Amino acid sequence: MLNGTLENGLVIDNGVVKDGKNCQGEILVPEGVTEIANQAFYQNKKLTGLVLPDGVKRIGNYTVNGCLNLEYIRVPDSVEELGEDALVKKIESNFGFTHVVESKQYFPQIRCKEGSYVDRAIQEMKARDGWKDSHSNEHIVEVVYSDS
Repeated sequence: MLNGTLENGLVIDNGVVKDGKNCQGEILVPEGVTEIANQAFYQNKKLTGLVLPDGVKRIGNYTVNGCLNLEYIRVPDSVEELGEDALVKKIESNFGFTHVVESKQYFPQIRCKEGSYVDRAIQEMKARDGWKDSHSNEHIVEVVYSDS
């Protein structure tokens, strides 16, 4: 099991990336990692790319929220669970008199296998975009299909 703080700044405990807030540039998460913890990279404005290894099963809540310079995430076919807004890097909301009228969620480019759990989750999310009950929700995301 991977443990400790790696040279690239990742903090790993029992195969779980607990913290990546001090990482810079493109980060290649090492083999043996099975989970990315909630808010692991939260508000890291120096992160530009994130490559997750095969074997990662879960990506936690708000993992890359606030990572405004994150251009892409490579998500392996092994991922079976996404936490709340796990891959969202930025949320914008416009408010009406009493409630949110419009919400936009921005994602880094998602690189995944066509038909994978992550691909299906994004397609289902996009299918729900639009106006409903005086609210608009839009997900701005580009999916690039890869073999892994």
